Amino acid sequence: MYAPTPFGVMLKETREAAKLSQGELAEELGKTAQYISNIEKGKNNSPPDDGALLQLIKKLSLSENDAAKFRLLAYADRGMLPPEMFRYISDSPALINLIVCAMNNSLGEEYWGKLLKKIT
Repeated sequence: MYAPTPFGVMLKETREAAKLSQGELAEELGKTAQYISNIEKGKNNSPPDDGALLQLIKKLSLSENDAAKFRLLAYADRGMLPPEMFRYISDSPALINLIVCAMNNSLGEEYWGKLLKKIT
């Protein structure tokens, strides 16, 4: 049984909000409507590459914040982080330690939101 991934859900929601069919979105990528359907349903474990993601972001008229989330979710579907984020984290041992500490202490969104407010 397939289950939609967060990327698939966001793709479907933003596509529907833009009043685009799966076929119209697929045409932008030179793919079939079935390709988009499979992503939305979680049947395709290979979301679009960065070039195609940028095309989709433009076609869907995503805001800067939504575009960043869209791209991050696509990489998460591949079990990866975007390359620039991975490089930044891997080059920052203190950040890695902070993430491990947060995970070990089950620190969630509320904690990070408060911390972000303090430092910005």
